[in-house]
Amino acid sequence: MCFTGGSRSDFVHERDTMQIFSIKVEAIRGGLQWPLNVYGMVAARDVVDHNRNIIFHRERDNCQRITEEDPYLALTGPTRAILLSVDPTYVEVDLKVKGALKLEDKHLSSLALAYRNDGPSRSYMMHRNNTTSKLSKLELAVAHIMDSVEATIRVEVINGDWPRGFRGIFTANTASMDDMKATLLAFGDGRLPMDGRSKVVKLSRRVVSVELRRPEMEKGKKPKLKISAQALRINKENDMWRHGLVFTPEQAGKSRGTLKVGSCEMEVTVAWSLLSTFKCSYDRRG
Repeated sequence: MCFTGGSRSDFVHERDTMQIFSIKVEAIRGGLQWPLNVYGMVAARDVVDHNRNIIFHRERDNCQRITEEDPYLALTGPTRAILLSVDPTYVEVDLKVKGALKLEDKHLSSLALAYRNDGPSRSYMMHRNNTTSKLSKLELAVAHIMDSVEATIRVEVINGDWPRGFRGIFTANTASMDDMKATLLAFGDGRLPMDGRSKVVKLSRRVVSVELRRPEMEKGKKPKLKISAQALRINKENDMWRHGLVFTPEQAGKSRGTLKVGSCEMEVTVAWSLLSTFKCSYDRRG
């Protein structure tokens, strides 16, 4: 949200970015057996400051339990858009499996993947299925998003309550990749997680990249960000509520809309921000 209020810097524009939709433990070997208690870190580093932009982080005493039926990591980042440039952008993976004793912990995956801006004509998926290490094979669902802005999402309950006995899924996706959704929040106990005494929903992920302009715009198709919420009755998947909002991306400012799931009304606020490849632009933001 560095430039949501506008910018006076010549280095701030829409930029090509990386969108990480999911990270899946595709296969395990070396004597490992499902389920797995996973901890460690996945982080991205780009040209802005080369610091870690956390995608997944769990301590040993707060592992994520993944199963063969649901082998996806519960992602919590990035905290800002991940830029792509001619210099490499890295995704670093350091994951371990918790054993009965710390001495019995095993390295599930240790990888460093490099991505570059190869100058595509449009946004596209960059699936990486060959991310194999000694004990596992990971599948990263990654996209190159062209000419994009950063969208930071906030959800607040303004009326009613989440339907009882329903688990929930909140997702975001762009018009160019309608079948690829970034999970903002998924909960299975029927209780919508909120921040303390406030009515603000505790999203696991808040930041996504959205195209600001595309070649298809000349044909009457405009870039969009769609935010959706689903309520599915626990143990009865065909009983559900679903509602979605569509936002037109902007260079700056905020957009608002209302999601309705049953009797629960939620105000969605999207803060738009341009991007820069220079850290100094953020330091003197307007």
